Amino acid sequence: MLVDLIRALGAAVAAVALPGYFWAVFLRPAAGLAERLAYSCALSLASVPVVAVVLTRLAGSGVTWWISLAATGIVLMSGIAVTVLRGAARGQAGPVFPRLPAIRNPWAVALLAAGAVLALVVALAPGRHADWLILVTLGLMVLAGVVIGMGVPAGPPATAAPSPPGSAGLLEPDGPAEPAGPAATADAAASPGRGPRAVAAARGAALAVVLALTAVRSYEPVLRYDWPSVRGLDSFSHAVMAEQMLAHGSYRDYLIYPPGFPAMSAVISRLSGLPPLELYPVLAPALLVLTALAAYAVATRLWGRGYGIAAAALAGLVLHGAYAGLASGRYPDLVSAYFLIVMGIAALIALYQSPGWRTAALVAVLGAAPVFYHQVATLYEAVIVVLAAVTALPYLWYRRYRADARMVLWGLLAQSVLAICYGWYAYGIGWPIADNSASSQAVSIVLGSQPVPPAGELASQLTPAIVWLGVLGAVLLAMGLRSRLSPPQACAAALILLWCLAMYLGSRTSADGFPYRFERDLGAALSVTGALALGLIVKSLWQALARAGTGQLPALSPARALATSLALIIPVAAAGAETLQGVRAESGPARLLSTPVVAAGHWLQRHNSGGTIVSTFMNQGISQRSVLAMGGYSGLQYYLPRRVRHPRSLPPAGRRPLLESQEVLQHPGSCAAAAAIAREDIRYVVLYRGARGEFDLAAFRADPAGYREAFENRSVIIYAPAARP
Repeated sequence: MLVDLIRALGAAVAAVALPGYFWAVFLRPAAGLAERLAYSCALSLASVPVVAVVLTRLAGSGVTWWISLAATGIVLMSGIAVTVLRGAARGQAGPVFPRLPAIRNPWAVALLAAGAVLALVVALAPGRHADWLILVTLGLMVLAGVVIGMGVPAGPPATAAPSPPGSAGLLEPDGPAEPAGPAATADAAASPGRGPRAVAAARGAALAVVLALTAVRSYEPVLRYDWPSVRGLDSFSHAVMAEQMLAHGSYRDYLIYPPGFPAMSAVISRLSGLPPLELYPVLAPALLVLTALAAYAVATRLWGRGYGIAAAALAGLVLHGAYAGLASGRYPDLVSAYFLIVMGIAALIALYQSPGWRTAALVAVLGAAPVFYHQVATLYEAVIVVLAAVTALPYLWYRRYRADARMVLWGLLAQSVLAICYGWYAYGIGWPIADNSASSQAVSIVLGSQPVPPAGELASQLTPAIVWLGVLGAVLLAMGLRSRLSPPQACAAALILLWCLAMYLGSRTSADGFPYRFERDLGAALSVTGALALGLIVKSLWQALARAGTGQLPALSPARALATSLALIIPVAAAGAETLQGVRAESGPARLLSTPVVAAGHWLQRHNSGGTIVSTFMNQGISQRSVLAMGGYSGLQYYLPRRVRHPRSLPPAGRRPLLESQEVLQHPGSCAAAAAIAREDIRYVVLYRGARGEFDLAAFRADPAGYREAFENRSVIIYAPAARP
């Protein structure tokens, strides 16, 4: 695996991390290397697959090695050229918001401690009353946030003198600071002396540790249980699409799906020399590192690098929703909802902060990118664009920031135009909307087809710590609206709060068709707001411990400081305990293909002479798409009869291929089966012995002239049908 890991990571660096780097330098100043790398990866994911798809269309071929090299080279060299000719971006790289003062209200500390204790009880001993305890916990967190927010002055944001030397800590931003005064002087006396370089080094080391632990968390189950198999059922579908991109440059007959992730998978597959099914187990766990980087980037833009580290820890180590996407093989959803959407939010906040053509271009490219990756992310992005337009534009115009409003408007318009172009290519729609029967039917089938999940499932989907920290951070952010904020601060706060609200409301209705997806992907927004809460708690704990050790502050006695420290330790310990419990639950064997099924798949690959196959479901309910992926086929697909009657998704060809595969499996001797075999060029029929009721084995055995047994082991039988009228 080490050799494959080196090859895959090298190809990923060449295709994802490197091409967009100079574009990131040109479009947006960054507060450190980590934020710049996050923008670089986002720009590469937004541009390299687009260029690759365009080149395949021009060449009339699949994604070849030369096309992969050209796609990455075009993005990289154009970025270098424009940076050399026009120079790097200039502007403010500091956080949007001033830092909050530490929590000193004893009532707020008590509420936080009580809520954390209840959250820990719910996490470690769930029972009949868990839903009520969750509601009480959230109520205590909301009340604590209100008490903390009431203690913050509601005056205008100050641009005070820098903090005294030695007062900076990991959670102190480099930008605006709270007013200098007795409290700030006391904080400086209580904080250990640190120079700017030492603080920067400590932040870099802390972020590196968080990212390393995230990688360990995501790779550990793969190394222990899965290798060389792939974790997640949906990964087989993505492997089929990537193989079709490698061979033909499209997969029009397989699924209605945006080409972003299959095209990027094909590029990395060519550069690494690994087929998709071997690439995903090696490279897919690294996607969680991208989610942590995205959370770091947006929290750094809001409150500073220390809070960015807290966001990376929550998104990479605590959040269960992103890991569930990885474990299920939902890679495009992971890339779009947890990385590209979040980076688009960060770019939009940067546009509020420093309006300009470069930042507007960054918003357009990153904001439209999710449309090229996933259908549900398209819905997310549409909601975000509408929310940004109806809040920021009128507010900026009202505050007479008309030049800024025009720049935001141009950025959102450019993003919308680019998104429509992506949608036209992926789904056959544009502006004005031209009807595509397959896309229209797929949309009509999905809307209203999924029930709303129970309210109590939110904590289990995301982990309780993400929920209560996220709610606390959202309340703190909302309480900050009491202040006379500058337009960038007001627009950024409104965007983050409405993002959280829209994702939650989407999980409470079946009208959007994906309430469970909204619920799970809400974790991306709550990881950002939770960083504010976690960062403030850690900052307050640090200062309370320092006061308890020095006893230099008459306003806060050592005994009271020690009591405050102990109370603030409880929320941190509760979040840590929930994290360990979640990691322990995740670190287990997944539902993988058995050895006989893998052997049958390899046999199909060796004997693949074109055409299509029909297959039943494999072991433990795993889709027949696993056999398609291993054998190198894209059809025919097979749905269970109940799913054909009530489908959530259909291939572009509609129900007919599904009904034909069902006819071949259940009535192999019928004239309809013979007609389907001839029309669809079916070369093999794959039967899994455990799939009882899905096929008529006696009918296959009774017709040796029509169905020749080509392969058999203890789990799988493969028949080769004969061509006949």
